[in-house]
Amino acid sequence: MRVAIYLRISTDEKRQPFSLEAQQERLASYVAAQPGWVLARSYSDRMSGKRLDRPGLQQALHDAQTGRYDLLLVFKVDRLARSTGGLAKVLEELDGAGVAFRSASEPFDTATAAGRMMMQMLGVFAEFEREMIVERTRMGLARKAARGEWTGGTPPFGYGYDRVRRLLVPDKAQAPVVSRIFDLYVHRGMGSAAISNLLNDDGQTTGRRCRWTPHSILNILRNPTYIGRLPFNGETYRAAHTGLVDPAVFQRAQAVMAERGKSWRARAANATDYVLTS
Repeated sequence: MRVAIYLRISTDEKRQPFSLEAQQERLASYVAAQPGWVLARSYSDRMSGKRLDRPGLQQALHDAQTGRYDLLLVFKVDRLARSTGGLAKVLEELDGAGVAFRSASEPFDTATAAGRMMMQMLGVFAEFEREMIVERTRMGLARKAARGEWTGGTPPFGYGYDRVRRLLVPDKAQAPVVSRIFDLYVHRGMGSAAISNLLNDDGQTTGRRCRWTPHSILNILRNPTYIGRLPFNGETYRAAHTGLVDPAVFQRAQAVMAERGKSWRARAANATDYVLTS
């Protein structure tokens, strides 16, 4: 019997209980121990099991359709898919191609009805485990936000991240630009398009070294991080980092955005040196 093996780890390889190499070694030994089995192909991915558009998995399914192997072997069912729907879809494609499926550590054979039922049950548990991981991660981030700690990701323009103190710290080069944006918007009456044009003309770039756009200006004006609060899941929490903007100025900016958002005439009347704005 021609056997193909499929290996998968998520992107955080350091936290994976079994590396690709460990899975490869165990599956190869498993195949060698089975009478009449021959290891024909090997596929692997470094992606989340929630997605089915993984290159290795798609190649395995394509080769199954073309009859290049007879059985697909994984170390655990959750290596193939972490959702019941995803597992069912993959098993259906393999079955349609006449290819059996087996897990080396969970001895159920999809060549039988009982084996297919057990695989579906394992898929349910894999999906439950994934949802529990997501829920625990979300709860952990909520606790961090409530403590005023940065919840991760790229710090907003104007800040860097101090890993020792676990908080945002003002960036000496970018922080003055944030203050300037609020000043131009609130005190000079300039719109987001005019401000982005002005910053681009001055050679100022965003944190990703891109040109400013009206959208990026509005993102800064709406971000409560600049008054010492952290947004998370629809709420804002008092944070330990230093704000870059006076709360009164920030609130005035929100009021101006709300006022201008109701009327295109108000947006068109924004005071600006760029005569074609709006």
